[in-house]
Amino acid sequence: MSAWSEIEGRHAELKKKRALEEPRWREIARLMQSDEDLSGGNRNDQRQPNGDDPFDSTPLYANDDYVGGMFSKATNPAERWFSWGVPADPELAKWKPAKDYLWNYTTLILASIDPTIDNFYLNVPGWFGDMGMLGSGFMWQEEMVGQGRIVTPNLAISGCYKDVDANGDLDTFHREFRLTGRQAKGKFGDRAPTARDDEEIVFVHALSPNPEFRPGSPFSRHMPFKSCYASPDKTNFYTESGYLDLPVHQIEWSMRSGRVWARGPGHNALPDMSSLDEVARATMVGIQFDAEPMWWASDEDVMTTADIVPGNVLFGDSAGNGKPPAQLLERTKQLALPLQLQNDLRNQVRRAFRFALASTLGARPQMTAEEVQAFSQDELKSLAPNLIRVQRGLAGFIRRRALLLDRLGVVTRTIGPPPPELLRAAVTPTFVSPFVKAQKADTANGATSWVSTKIKLFEATQDPRWVDDIDVDGYSGVLHDALSGVPSIKLDPRQVEQIRQARAQAQQQAIALQQQEQQAAIYADVSHADQAKMLAKGRAGR
Repeated sequence: MSAWSEIEGRHAELKKKRALEEPRWREIARLMQSDEDLSGGNRNDQRQPNGDDPFDSTPLYANDDYVGGMFSKATNPAERWFSWGVPADPELAKWKPAKDYLWNYTTLILASIDPTIDNFYLNVPGWFGDMGMLGSGFMWQEEMVGQGRIVTPNLAISGCYKDVDANGDLDTFHREFRLTGRQAKGKFGDRAPTARDDEEIVFVHALSPNPEFRPGSPFSRHMPFKSCYASPDKTNFYTESGYLDLPVHQIEWSMRSGRVWARGPGHNALPDMSSLDEVARATMVGIQFDAEPMWWASDEDVMTTADIVPGNVLFGDSAGNGKPPAQLLERTKQLALPLQLQNDLRNQVRRAFRFALASTLGARPQMTAEEVQAFSQDELKSLAPNLIRVQRGLAGFIRRRALLLDRLGVVTRTIGPPPPELLRAAVTPTFVSPFVKAQKADTANGATSWVSTKIKLFEATQDPRWVDDIDVDGYSGVLHDALSGVPSIKLDPRQVEQIRQARAQAQQQAIALQQQEQQAAIYADVSHADQAKMLAKGRAGR
């Protein structure tokens, strides 16, 4: 039995499941001018294009807008688009030492994917683009042992095969790729198969749950996920190792019951994209006939195609009844209808890929600032289901990045150990999405409106009962979370209490000193009065 037989059956099963999706993928890829090789594993077709070029680029632009909206709203490097939190214990997350540590941990992870040292943000558009076009996207994240760095390439979906568990979660992943003999030696070293330097070899990297998993074991053969490389071209080649967690991260758009692969906006737009391509072709033909109409001539001696040149002069006798020897052959045409249909189909395609509704703002330049703010908040709320789909995949990426940094010792060296209270809590990534920000902004605006109204009523009535129930600390906390969230600018409640106690003591001392000064002044006045009275009596006695 060859080494390839260890995964051959499972790989064939995954290929069969993906083959159900490939015909539609190829049509989507053709209309969206994708460079993906979706030949279904046929090595003879891998260099062939997906088909004729489309006649309209609207699907391509629509997917670019989709990717741009997704990137700016979910992974904008200019913002802290996620943070470590304790969803099960919000009070612990607000505790000053815990909040500082979680903030610093988030800063460390964000610094590790900064564009200057990592290609994460460079590969995210391709990741999102695959999801928009075909419904799924895959990104790899792995530590380069001995190099002290982490690589995050986006995986071409053309070589990805997968399966899911009973809950629909990714648990088996195969990646098929090709290397030359020289590249294989660089990747596998002494374990590389024997081959010429220019020989192309197909390899399969298979990841699956490890049946020999033993919790706590330091050996790779007992880790939760089994990893092996094999080759159908070099059937005796086989290497095996393990992973503590899956190094591949998947984002999906819309799952279907009983199917392994998800659907994307491209699936929804496919009928409109196909119709748009056909209408665009027909419209271009109609426009060409209008610009270059056909001619009617009695024979080739009168005129040929070579004679149809601007400024040309044709010579010949009349064909009879004063008719010219050659004349235009007019066609009955109605270009207004196909042009309108083409525009309608373009809008349908854009709507299918529209991740954000911001483009509609330009339709009403007369909108007030309040209308724009309300529109933006409603827009962000409508995007919540889409963001959740993306955040599910991003959470796995962030969690694994945190684990890799911890294993490299970066966390301990940089920010030190966490507070003991956090060791007993479930710390997970939380996303600071535009939707969450809109919710916090709504809460802050409502709180400000309530406090302002109460203060105005107090000023109008001079009745202190209107402001007795205002919690200044609670209001300050709501504003901090909505407007900033930076823990370093907000003091711990215990420090605030100490400051207030010191202020109260200072005020009491000031009042006591003022009272003493008043008493001394009264005593002095009384003494002066007594002295004056005694002097007055003395003068009267004389």
